[in-house]
Amino acid sequence: MKIEKLIKDNQGGVVLFLGRVTNFTPQELSNFLEEQGMRYADKYEGQDVAFLVLSSMLSPIEEQLSYDLYDAKIADVTLGSFEQYYTIHIKPNTLLMSLKLSNDQERLKRLLDNSAFEDEVYLKLFKLYDWQGEGIHDNNENRDVTISFVKRFYKPDGFRDPAMIYAPTTVMNIAQDSRDSAVLDAILTMPNHEIKVSRRDTHRPRSLREFVAINEVISQDSIKKILSFRDDKATDFLALNPSLLSIHQEQIFDNSTEQTKLMLAHNDALSDNLFEKLLDSTDEVVKTLLSYQRLDSSRWDTVLSKNIDSEIVAYVGDNATVAEIIDSLFALDNQKLDFRLASNSVTSAIYLEKLYEKYSDSLAIDLCKNPNLPTLMIEMFYAKRDGDIVAVLATNPSTPKKILSELCQREDRELNKLLATNSSVDLYYLQQFQLDPSLIMILAKNETYGNHILNNLGI
Repeated sequence: MKIEKLIKDNQGGVVLFLGRVTNFTPQELSNFLEEQGMRYADKYEGQDVAFLVLSSMLSPIEEQLSYDLYDAKIADVTLGSFEQYYTIHIKPNTLLMSLKLSNDQERLKRLLDNSAFEDEVYLKLFKLYDWQGEGIHDNNENRDVTISFVKRFYKPDGFRDPAMIYAPTTVMNIAQDSRDSAVLDAILTMPNHEIKVSRRDTHRPRSLREFVAINEVISQDSIKKILSFRDDKATDFLALNPSLLSIHQEQIFDNSTEQTKLMLAHNDALSDNLFEKLLDSTDEVVKTLLSYQRLDSSRWDTVLSKNIDSEIVAYVGDNATVAEIIDSLFALDNQKLDFRLASNSVTSAIYLEKLYEKYSDSLAIDLCKNPNLPTLMIEMFYAKRDGDIVAVLATNPSTPKKILSELCQREDRELNKLLATNSSVDLYYLQQFQLDPSLIMILAKNETYGNHILNNLGI
Protein backbone atom coordinates (compact mmCIF):
# COMPACT_ATOMS: atom_id res chain seq x y z
CA MET A 1 0.00 0.00 0.00
CA LYS A 2 1.27 3.47 -0.92
CA ILE A 3 0.62 4.96 2.56
CA GLU A 4 2.38 2.13 4.31
CA LYS A 5 5.51 2.69 2.18
CA LEU A 6 5.39 6.47 2.71
CA ILE A 7 5.29 5.97 6.48
CA LYS A 8 8.06 3.38 6.41
CA ASP A 9 10.32 5.63 4.31
CA ASN A 10 9.65 8.81 6.31
CA GLN A 11 9.81 7.82 9.98
CA GLY A 12 9.61 10.86 12.27
CA GLY A 13 8.24 13.04 9.46
CA VAL A 14 5.18 15.27 9.37
CA VAL A 15 1.89 14.27 7.74
CA LEU A 16 0.03 17.42 6.66
CA PHE A 17 -3.77 17.27 6.42
CA LEU A 18 -5.39 19.80 4.12
CA GLY A 19 -9.15 20.32 3.94
CA ARG A 20 -12.01 19.23 6.13
CA VAL A 21 -11.69 15.99 8.11
CA THR A 22 -14.95 14.84 9.73
CA ASN A 23 -14.53 11.22 10.77
CA PHE A 24 -11.55 11.69 13.13
CA THR A 25 -10.51 14.41 15.56
CA PRO A 26 -7.03 15.98 15.47
CA GLN A 27 -6.23 14.20 18.73
CA GLU A 28 -7.22 10.80 17.31
CA LEU A 29 -5.13 11.38 14.19
CA SER A 30 -2.19 12.64 16.24
CA ASN A 31 -2.29 9.59 18.52
CA PHE A 32 -2.55 7.21 15.58
CA LEU A 33 0.35 8.80 13.69
CA GLU A 34 2.53 8.76 16.79
CA GLU A 35 1.94 4.99 16.99
CA GLN A 36 3.08 4.81 13.35
CA GLY A 37 6.22 6.87 14.04
CA MET A 38 4.91 10.03 12.38
CA ARG A 39 3.70 13.50 13.45
CA TYR A 40 0.39 15.22 12.71
CA ALA A 41 -0.17 18.73 11.34
CA ASP A 42 -3.14 20.55 9.86
CA LYS A 43 -1.38 23.86 9.19
CA TYR A 44 1.60 24.53 6.96
CA GLU A 45 4.20 26.70 8.62
CA GLY A 46 7.18 26.00 6.38
CA GLN A 47 8.03 22.69 8.03
CA ASP A 48 9.35 19.69 6.14
CA VAL A 49 6.38 17.55 5.07
CA ALA A 50 6.67 13.80 4.49
CA PHE A 51 3.39 13.61 2.59
CA LEU A 52 -0.03 15.26 2.26
CA VAL A 53 -3.50 13.94 3.03
CA LEU A 54 -6.00 15.78 0.85
CA SER A 55 -9.68 16.11 1.57
CA SER A 56 -12.15 16.66 -1.27
CA MET A 57 -13.13 19.93 0.45
CA LEU A 58 -10.21 22.33 0.17
CA SER A 59 -10.27 26.09 0.57
CA PRO A 60 -8.73 28.09 -2.30
CA ILE A 61 -5.65 28.76 -0.15
CA GLU A 62 -5.27 25.07 0.72
CA GLU A 63 -5.75 24.09 -2.91
CA GLN A 64 -2.97 26.45 -4.02
CA LEU A 65 -0.75 25.14 -1.23
CA SER A 66 -1.31 21.57 -2.42
CA TYR A 67 -0.17 22.61 -5.92
CA ASP A 68 2.94 24.28 -4.53
CA LEU A 69 3.87 21.25 -2.45
CA TYR A 70 3.18 18.97 -5.41
CA ASP A 71 5.62 21.04 -7.46
CA ALA A 72 8.09 20.55 -4.59
CA LYS A 73 7.77 16.78 -5.13
CA ILE A 74 5.79 16.17 -1.90
CA ALA A 75 3.68 13.02 -2.28
CA ASP A 76 -0.03 13.13 -1.52
CA VAL A 77 -2.82 10.65 -0.77
CA THR A 78 -6.57 11.12 -0.58
CA LEU A 79 -8.34 11.40 2.75
CA GLY A 80 -10.46 8.38 1.80
CA SER A 81 -7.43 6.14 1.30
CA PHE A 82 -5.87 7.38 4.57
CA GLU A 83 -9.12 6.68 6.47
CA GLN A 84 -9.12 3.17 5.04
CA TYR A 85 -5.51 2.67 6.19
CA TYR A 86 -6.39 4.09 9.61
CA THR A 87 -9.43 1.81 9.90
CA ILE A 88 -7.47 -1.32 9.03
CA HIS A 89 -5.20 -0.65 12.01
CA ILE A 90 -8.05 -0.20 14.49
CA LYS A 91 -8.55 -3.21 16.74
CA PRO A 92 -12.35 -3.67 16.78
CA ASN A 93 -12.57 -5.25 20.22
CA THR A 94 -10.43 -2.53 21.76
CA LEU A 95 -12.50 0.15 20.03
CA LEU A 96 -15.80 -1.35 21.15
CA MET A 97 -14.63 -1.71 24.74
CA SER A 98 -13.41 1.89 24.74
CA LEU A 99 -16.77 3.15 23.45
CA LYS A 100 -18.73 1.09 25.96
CA LEU A 101 -16.70 2.47 28.82
CA SER A 102 -16.69 6.09 27.63
CA ASN A 103 -20.16 6.17 26.00
CA ASP A 104 -18.68 8.80 23.68
CA GLN A 105 -21.64 9.23 21.33
CA GLU A 106 -19.97 12.00 19.31
CA ARG A 107 -17.03 9.77 18.49
CA LEU A 108 -19.41 6.90 17.75
CA LYS A 109 -21.35 9.00 15.22
CA ARG A 110 -18.11 9.89 13.44
CA LEU A 111 -17.10 6.24 13.30
CA LEU A 112 -20.48 5.27 11.81
CA ASP A 113 -19.75 7.61 8.91
CA ASN A 114 -16.54 5.75 8.14
CA SER A 115 -17.27 3.58 5.10
CA ALA A 116 -13.96 1.74 5.48
CA PHE A 117 -15.25 -0.38 8.35
CA GLU A 118 -16.38 -3.90 7.48
CA ASP A 119 -20.13 -4.46 7.88
CA GLU A 120 -19.52 -6.69 10.90
CA VAL A 121 -17.70 -3.94 12.79
CA TYR A 122 -20.15 -1.26 11.67
CA LEU A 123 -23.11 -3.25 13.01
CA LYS A 124 -21.43 -3.71 16.38
CA LEU A 125 -20.82 0.03 16.55
CA PHE A 126 -24.38 0.76 15.41
CA LYS A 127 -25.83 -1.22 18.32
CA LEU A 128 -24.03 1.11 20.73
CA TYR A 129 -25.84 4.21 19.49
CA ASP A 130 -28.19 5.86 21.98
CA TRP A 131 -31.40 7.00 20.27
CA GLN A 132 -32.38 9.02 23.35
CA GLY A 133 -35.93 7.67 23.26
CA GLU A 134 -36.70 9.47 19.98
CA GLY A 135 -37.58 8.22 16.50
CA ILE A 136 -35.20 7.37 13.69
CA HIS A 137 -35.78 10.77 12.00
CA ASP A 138 -36.90 12.85 14.98
CA ASN A 139 -33.65 14.82 15.34
CA ASN A 140 -30.56 15.54 13.26
CA GLU A 141 -28.34 13.05 15.09
CA ASN A 142 -30.79 10.15 14.77
CA ARG A 143 -31.46 11.00 11.14
CA ASP A 144 -27.73 11.07 10.31
CA VAL A 145 -27.18 7.67 11.94
CA THR A 146 -30.20 6.22 10.13
CA ILE A 147 -28.92 7.56 6.82
CA SER A 148 -25.49 6.03 7.43
CA PHE A 149 -27.21 2.67 7.98
CA VAL A 150 -29.35 3.02 4.85
CA LYS A 151 -26.41 4.05 2.65
CA ARG A 152 -24.62 0.88 3.64
CA PHE A 153 -27.46 -1.67 3.49
CA TYR A 154 -30.05 -0.35 1.03
CA LYS A 155 -29.43 -2.62 -1.97
CA PRO A 156 -32.61 -2.86 -4.05
CA ASP A 157 -32.88 -4.99 -7.16
CA GLY A 158 -32.74 -2.78 -10.22
CA PHE A 159 -32.93 1.02 -10.05
CA ARG A 160 -31.61 2.64 -6.86
CA ASP A 161 -33.38 5.96 -6.33
CA PRO A 162 -30.91 8.25 -4.47
CA ALA A 163 -33.82 10.05 -2.79
CA MET A 164 -34.82 6.81 -1.03
CA ILE A 165 -31.74 7.11 1.19
CA TYR A 166 -33.48 9.92 3.05
CA ALA A 167 -36.94 8.32 3.32
CA PRO A 168 -37.81 6.77 6.71
CA THR A 169 -39.62 3.92 4.92
CA THR A 170 -36.37 2.71 3.35
CA VAL A 171 -35.37 1.08 6.63
CA MET A 172 -38.55 -1.03 6.24
CA ASN A 173 -37.32 -2.12 2.81
CA ILE A 174 -34.04 -3.23 4.35
CA ALA A 175 -35.84 -5.10 7.15
CA GLN A 176 -37.97 -6.87 4.58
CA ASP A 177 -35.34 -7.67 1.93
CA SER A 178 -32.03 -8.13 3.77
CA ARG A 179 -30.47 -11.58 3.57
CA ASP A 180 -28.18 -10.88 6.53
CA SER A 181 -29.52 -11.81 9.97
CA ALA A 182 -26.96 -9.51 11.62
CA VAL A 183 -28.58 -6.54 9.85
CA LEU A 184 -31.97 -7.60 11.23
CA ASP A 185 -30.47 -7.91 14.72
CA ALA A 186 -29.24 -4.32 14.44
CA ILE A 187 -32.61 -3.03 13.22
CA LEU A 188 -34.25 -4.33 16.39
CA THR A 189 -32.06 -1.92 18.40
CA MET A 190 -33.62 1.02 16.54
CA PRO A 191 -36.79 2.84 17.64
CA ASN A 192 -39.82 0.92 16.34
CA HIS A 193 -40.71 3.19 13.43
CA GLU A 194 -44.23 2.68 12.01
CA ILE A 195 -45.86 3.59 8.71
CA LYS A 196 -49.51 4.36 8.18
CA VAL A 197 -51.62 1.71 6.42
CA SER A 198 -55.22 1.81 5.31
CA ARG A 199 -57.86 -0.16 7.18
CA ARG A 200 -57.96 -2.63 4.31
CA ASP A 201 -54.23 -3.33 4.71
CA THR A 202 -54.14 -4.13 8.43
CA HIS A 203 -52.94 -7.63 7.54
CA ARG A 204 -49.71 -6.13 6.19
CA PRO A 205 -46.69 -5.28 8.39
CA ARG A 206 -46.38 -1.62 9.31
CA SER A 207 -43.53 -1.38 11.84
CA LEU A 208 -39.84 -2.23 11.82
CA ARG A 209 -40.42 -5.09 14.25
CA GLU A 210 -43.15 -6.54 12.08
CA PHE A 211 -41.00 -6.40 8.92
CA VAL A 212 -38.14 -8.13 10.75
CA ALA A 213 -40.59 -10.70 12.14
CA ILE A 214 -41.58 -11.96 8.67
CA ASN A 215 -38.04 -12.09 7.26
CA GLU A 216 -37.01 -15.74 6.97
CA VAL A 217 -33.30 -15.07 7.68
CA ILE A 218 -34.15 -13.83 11.17
CA SER A 219 -31.79 -15.15 13.86
CA GLN A 220 -32.93 -17.06 16.91
CA ASP A 221 -31.72 -14.17 19.07
CA SER A 222 -33.97 -11.77 17.16
CA ILE A 223 -36.90 -14.17 17.51
CA LYS A 224 -36.40 -14.20 21.28
CA LYS A 225 -36.10 -10.41 21.31
CA ILE A 226 -39.37 -9.89 19.43
CA LEU A 227 -41.14 -12.26 21.80
CA SER A 228 -39.71 -10.31 24.74
CA PHE A 229 -41.29 -7.09 23.43
CA ARG A 230 -44.78 -8.54 24.04
CA ASP A 231 -45.88 -6.75 20.89
CA ASP A 232 -49.03 -8.58 19.74
CA LYS A 233 -48.83 -7.47 16.10
CA ALA A 234 -45.14 -8.32 15.79
CA THR A 235 -45.81 -11.71 17.40
CA ASP A 236 -48.61 -12.40 14.93
CA PHE A 237 -46.27 -11.78 12.00
CA LEU A 238 -43.56 -13.81 13.68
CA ALA A 239 -46.04 -16.72 13.83
CA LEU A 240 -45.85 -16.84 10.01
CA ASN A 241 -42.08 -17.23 9.92
CA PRO A 242 -40.84 -20.72 8.91
CA SER A 243 -37.58 -20.07 10.76
CA LEU A 244 -39.37 -20.47 14.10
CA LEU A 245 -38.24 -23.46 16.12
CA SER A 246 -41.06 -25.65 17.44
CA ILE A 247 -40.38 -24.38 20.97
CA HIS A 248 -41.13 -20.83 19.84
CA GLN A 249 -44.19 -21.96 17.89
CA GLU A 250 -45.50 -23.54 21.10
CA GLN A 251 -44.68 -20.40 23.09
CA ILE A 252 -46.66 -18.28 20.65
CA PHE A 253 -49.55 -20.77 20.61
CA ASP A 254 -49.79 -20.78 24.42
CA ASN A 255 -50.51 -17.03 24.38
CA SER A 256 -52.36 -16.88 21.09
CA THR A 257 -55.45 -15.06 19.91
CA GLU A 258 -57.64 -16.21 17.04
CA GLN A 259 -55.57 -14.06 14.65
CA THR A 260 -52.32 -15.57 15.92
CA LYS A 261 -53.63 -19.10 15.34
CA LEU A 262 -54.57 -18.16 11.77
CA MET A 263 -51.02 -16.93 11.25
CA LEU A 264 -49.57 -20.14 12.68
CA ALA A 265 -51.85 -22.12 10.37
CA HIS A 266 -50.08 -20.43 7.43
CA ASN A 267 -46.57 -21.26 8.70
CA ASP A 268 -44.75 -23.49 6.19
CA ALA A 269 -42.74 -25.14 8.98
CA LEU A 270 -45.56 -25.79 11.45
CA SER A 271 -44.70 -28.69 13.76
CA ASP A 272 -46.82 -31.86 13.67
CA ASN A 273 -47.65 -31.40 17.34
CA LEU A 274 -48.98 -27.90 16.79
CA PHE A 275 -50.83 -29.00 13.65
CA GLU A 276 -52.80 -31.42 15.80
CA LYS A 277 -53.49 -28.82 18.48
CA LEU A 278 -54.74 -26.29 15.94
CA LEU A 279 -57.21 -28.85 14.56
CA ASP A 280 -59.16 -28.27 17.78
CA SER A 281 -59.48 -24.54 17.05
CA THR A 282 -62.28 -22.60 15.35
CA ASP A 283 -63.66 -23.51 11.92
CA GLU A 284 -61.70 -20.70 10.25
CA VAL A 285 -58.40 -21.90 11.67
CA VAL A 286 -59.13 -25.52 10.68
CA LYS A 287 -60.14 -24.46 7.15
CA THR A 288 -56.80 -22.64 6.82
CA LEU A 289 -54.88 -25.65 8.11
CA LEU A 290 -56.57 -28.06 5.73
CA SER A 291 -56.23 -25.86 2.67
CA TYR A 292 -52.67 -24.68 3.32
CA GLN A 293 -50.63 -27.04 5.50
CA ARG A 294 -48.59 -29.98 4.21
CA LEU A 295 -50.74 -33.10 4.30
CA ASP A 296 -48.97 -36.45 4.30
CA SER A 297 -50.53 -39.75 5.31
CA SER A 298 -49.64 -39.26 8.99
CA ARG A 299 -51.23 -35.83 9.22
CA TRP A 300 -54.25 -37.06 7.26
CA ASP A 301 -54.77 -39.83 9.81
CA THR A 302 -54.71 -37.12 12.49
CA VAL A 303 -57.37 -35.15 10.60
CA LEU A 304 -59.61 -38.21 10.25
CA SER A 305 -59.31 -38.93 13.98
CA LYS A 306 -60.85 -35.53 14.78
CA ASN A 307 -64.25 -36.23 13.17
CA ILE A 308 -64.26 -32.83 11.49
CA ASP A 309 -67.46 -31.74 9.72
CA SER A 310 -67.48 -32.81 6.04
CA GLU A 311 -68.02 -29.23 4.81
CA ILE A 312 -64.81 -28.16 6.51
CA VAL A 313 -62.94 -31.26 5.33
CA ALA A 314 -63.85 -30.19 1.78
CA TYR A 315 -61.22 -27.43 2.06
CA VAL A 316 -58.56 -30.14 1.72
CA GLY A 317 -59.45 -30.04 -1.98
CA ASP A 318 -57.61 -26.71 -2.30
CA ASN A 319 -54.41 -28.05 -0.77
CA ALA A 320 -51.39 -28.23 -3.10
CA THR A 321 -49.73 -31.08 -1.16
CA VAL A 322 -52.41 -33.81 -1.30
CA ALA A 323 -50.83 -36.03 -4.00
CA GLU A 324 -49.81 -38.61 -1.36
CA ILE A 325 -53.34 -38.96 0.02
CA ILE A 326 -55.41 -38.49 -3.14
CA ASP A 327 -56.82 -42.05 -3.04
CA SER A 328 -58.05 -41.49 0.52
CA LEU A 329 -59.73 -38.24 -0.52
CA PHE A 330 -61.66 -39.85 -3.36
CA ALA A 331 -62.77 -42.62 -1.00
CA LEU A 332 -64.59 -40.07 1.21
CA ASP A 333 -67.38 -39.52 -1.32
CA ASN A 334 -67.57 -35.85 -0.37
CA GLN A 335 -69.09 -33.86 -3.26
CA LYS A 336 -67.80 -30.46 -2.13
CA LEU A 337 -64.34 -31.93 -1.70
CA ASP A 338 -64.50 -33.47 -5.18
CA PHE A 339 -65.47 -30.15 -6.75
CA ARG A 340 -62.48 -28.47 -5.15
CA LEU A 341 -60.16 -31.28 -6.26
CA ALA A 342 -61.41 -30.82 -9.82
CA SER A 343 -59.59 -27.49 -10.11
CA ASN A 344 -56.58 -28.47 -7.97
CA SER A 345 -53.43 -28.55 -10.11
CA VAL A 346 -52.09 -31.62 -8.26
CA THR A 347 -55.06 -33.74 -9.32
CA SER A 348 -53.88 -35.95 -12.17
CA ALA A 349 -55.63 -36.43 -15.51
CA ILE A 350 -56.75 -39.92 -14.49
CA TYR A 351 -58.62 -38.58 -11.47
CA LEU A 352 -60.07 -35.71 -13.47
CA GLU A 353 -61.56 -38.22 -15.89
CA LYS A 354 -63.00 -40.18 -12.94
CA LEU A 355 -64.56 -37.01 -11.57
CA TYR A 356 -66.19 -36.26 -14.91
CA GLU A 357 -67.57 -39.78 -15.07
CA LYS A 358 -69.09 -39.21 -11.64
CA TYR A 359 -70.46 -35.69 -12.00
CA SER A 360 -70.66 -35.10 -15.76
CA ASP A 361 -71.17 -31.49 -16.94
CA SER A 362 -72.03 -30.17 -13.48
CA LEU A 363 -68.27 -30.20 -12.86
CA ALA A 364 -67.33 -28.64 -16.20
CA ILE A 365 -66.26 -25.18 -14.94
CA ASP A 366 -64.02 -26.57 -12.19
CA LEU A 367 -62.45 -29.14 -14.52
CA CYS A 368 -61.73 -26.52 -17.18
CA LYS A 369 -59.68 -24.52 -14.67
CA ASN A 370 -57.27 -27.45 -14.26
CA PRO A 371 -54.06 -27.40 -16.36
CA ASN A 372 -53.95 -31.22 -16.11
CA LEU A 373 -57.21 -31.64 -18.01
CA PRO A 374 -56.59 -33.91 -21.04
CA THR A 375 -56.67 -32.20 -24.45
CA LEU A 376 -59.57 -34.37 -25.64
CA MET A 377 -61.69 -33.20 -22.69
CA ILE A 378 -60.76 -29.57 -23.31
CA GLU A 379 -61.85 -29.92 -26.95
CA MET A 380 -65.06 -31.62 -25.85
CA PHE A 381 -65.94 -28.82 -23.43
CA TYR A 382 -65.00 -26.13 -25.97
CA ALA A 383 -67.33 -27.70 -28.52
CA LYS A 384 -70.26 -27.02 -26.17
CA ARG A 385 -69.85 -23.27 -26.90
CA ASP A 386 -70.89 -22.39 -23.38
CA GLY A 387 -69.79 -18.82 -22.58
CA ASP A 388 -68.74 -19.56 -18.99
CA ILE A 389 -66.73 -22.60 -20.05
CA VAL A 390 -65.04 -20.67 -22.87
CA ALA A 391 -64.09 -17.90 -20.43
CA VAL A 392 -62.36 -20.41 -18.13
CA LEU A 393 -60.59 -22.18 -21.02
CA ALA A 394 -59.24 -18.80 -22.15
CA THR A 395 -57.13 -18.66 -18.96
CA ASN A 396 -56.03 -22.33 -18.93
CA PRO A 397 -52.39 -22.64 -20.12
CA SER A 398 -53.13 -26.20 -21.35
CA THR A 399 -55.82 -25.07 -23.76
CA PRO A 400 -54.58 -25.97 -27.28
CA LYS A 401 -53.11 -23.06 -29.23
CA LYS A 402 -55.60 -23.62 -32.03
CA ILE A 403 -58.49 -22.90 -29.64
CA LEU A 404 -56.69 -19.93 -28.09
CA SER A 405 -56.08 -18.47 -31.54
CA GLU A 406 -59.75 -18.87 -32.43
CA LEU A 407 -60.70 -17.04 -29.22
CA CYS A 408 -58.23 -14.23 -29.95
CA GLN A 409 -59.71 -13.79 -33.41
CA ARG A 410 -63.12 -13.08 -31.93
CA GLU A 411 -61.79 -9.64 -30.88
CA ASP A 412 -64.01 -9.73 -27.82
CA ARG A 413 -62.62 -7.16 -25.36
CA GLU A 414 -63.82 -8.96 -22.22
CA LEU A 415 -62.47 -12.26 -23.50
CA ASN A 416 -59.17 -10.59 -24.40
CA LYS A 417 -58.73 -9.57 -20.73
CA LEU A 418 -58.75 -13.28 -19.85
CA LEU A 419 -56.57 -14.32 -22.79
CA ALA A 420 -54.00 -11.65 -21.89
CA THR A 421 -53.24 -13.55 -18.66
CA ASN A 422 -52.50 -16.81 -20.50
CA SER A 423 -48.81 -17.43 -21.24
CA SER A 424 -49.77 -20.04 -23.87
CA VAL A 425 -51.34 -17.45 -26.15
CA ASP A 426 -49.16 -16.81 -29.22
CA LEU A 427 -46.92 -13.77 -28.94
CA TYR A 428 -48.50 -12.40 -32.13
CA TYR A 429 -51.83 -11.95 -30.37
CA LEU A 430 -50.25 -10.65 -27.16
CA GLN A 431 -48.57 -7.94 -29.23
CA GLN A 432 -51.98 -7.04 -30.68
CA PHE A 433 -53.38 -6.78 -27.16
CA GLN A 434 -50.77 -4.19 -26.22
CA LEU A 435 -52.58 -1.73 -28.49
CA ASP A 436 -55.42 -1.72 -25.95
CA PRO A 437 -54.36 0.46 -22.96
CA SER A 438 -56.70 -1.45 -20.65
CA LEU A 439 -54.68 -4.64 -21.23
CA ILE A 440 -51.18 -3.27 -20.58
CA MET A 441 -51.20 -3.96 -16.81
CA ILE A 442 -52.55 -7.48 -17.42
CA LEU A 443 -49.89 -8.21 -20.05
CA ALA A 444 -47.18 -7.08 -17.64
CA LYS A 445 -47.86 -10.23 -15.63
CA ASN A 446 -47.84 -12.54 -18.67
CA GLU A 447 -44.61 -14.56 -18.70
CA THR A 448 -44.45 -14.93 -22.51
CA TYR A 449 -45.01 -11.23 -23.09
CA GLY A 450 -42.61 -10.30 -20.28
CA ASN A 451 -39.81 -12.46 -21.71
CA HIS A 452 -40.37 -10.87 -25.12
CA ILE A 453 -39.93 -7.38 -23.63
CA LEU A 454 -36.78 -8.41 -21.75
CA ASN A 455 -35.28 -9.97 -24.87
CA ASN A 456 -35.89 -6.77 -26.82
CA LEU A 457 -34.14 -4.82 -24.07
CA GLY A 458 -31.21 -7.23 -24.22
CA ILE A 459 -31.64 -8.32 -20.61
